Amino acid sequence: MEQSLPLDHVLWDAIREGDKASLGELYERYYRLLYRYGTRLISDTDLVEDTIQDVFITIWNNRQKLAIVRNIKAYLFTILRRGIHQKSKKDEFISDIETTPNLTYPEGKGNYEDVEYEKWLIEKLATVLKSLPQRQMDVILLRYYENFQTSEIATIMGITEKSVRNTLYKALTHLRTHIQPLDFILFIFLLLQTLGY
Repeated sequence: MEQSLPLDHVLWDAIREGDKASLGELYERYYRLLYRYGTRLISDTDLVEDTIQDVFITIWNNRQKLAIVRNIKAYLFTILRRGIHQKSKKDEFISDIETTPNLTYPEGKGNYEDVEYEKWLIEKLATVLKSLPQRQMDVILLRYYENFQTSEIATIMGITEKSVRNTLYKALTHLRTHIQPLDFILFIFLLLQTLGY
């Protein structure tokens, strides 16, 4: 499993020692990421915000008993995911994939047809993703939208790394069968660009 960023560990140790300002800084560092992930799991933004607040309140209330955590980002995602599952009714728990992405091009690159095609492709992908079983959707979100490694996904979801790999394989197979081969290749290219590769 990947290590957290060094500052995360400094903040975590300070929280364990009772430094409330460090809790606030950790909150500021991860709020947007947690909110984005939470709102992809469920459309109820109030519930997501409340659950994020609860995550940090729980950390603070248990600061003297906190263990040393190797990957703080994965730890926060784990607690958030569990909290949302507990608070939401099963039929409310949905994945809401962004269907209107921000597509930006360097000046002089890309034309109207390119932009429209990419929007269409990503909207099509979002529709196909929403048809996945929840577990496959979770793995896709964590791997390709949140950029977690297999070991981190296993920790967050409470399953084995082998289960993560199998679930990811099934999800990608499903996507390939529902998206034309050229479109699928272009989607992967867009996804890698988004992740900075």
